[in-house]
Amino acid sequence: MCLGVPAKVIRIDGHTALVDFGGVRKEVLVAASGISPGDLVVVHAGMAIGKLSEEDFLENVALYRDIRAQELMEEGLDEGTAIEKATREMKEMLGSLGISIANAQSGQRGK
Repeated sequence: MCLGVPAKVIRIDGHTALVDFGGVRKEVLVAASGISPGDLVVVHAGMAIGKLSEEDFLENVALYRDIRAQELMEEGLDEGTAIEKATREMKEMLGSLGISIANAQSGQRGK
């Protein structure tokens, strides 16, 4: 199974980009054309392989939230508490990328 991780491009320097995974920044290779600072991208195997629409980005993040909630339940939290904690973590991550909580729920990027 391949895993692509959503990130936000901070800067481009030739064929590399600094991306933010919600607080964790990493240099990756740019493997798709037309990627610019501020773009939302999917990163796989150390390469930005494509742009994501904001809607797709938020859908990806929601999947990771669901995975996190499942992990928390396996650690012993009840379902409601696990979902609440995972959602809070997701909102904090989105906030670190400049996507406001209210706008994330409606699919709009914060300004």
